[in-house]
Amino acid sequence: MFDSLSDPMRSLLSRVAFLVAGALVSTALYALNIGGFLAVALAAVAFVVVGELYLFVTGGESL
Repeated sequence: MFDSLSDPMRSLLSRVAFLVAGALVSTALYALNIGGFLAVALAAVAFVVVGELYLFVTGGESL
């Protein structure tokens, strides 16, 4: 499926995947009562930053 997409769409899809992963982890942290709302927001932002670093290191290659 990834092969049929254009480069910008693959890049966008990778970024959305990291954002969704961050949202899931932060929701799990909140559900487990590990930290408050600030920890949830920081976890989501951390996943986006890690995703951007991953894409930078790999030269924009998608997952």
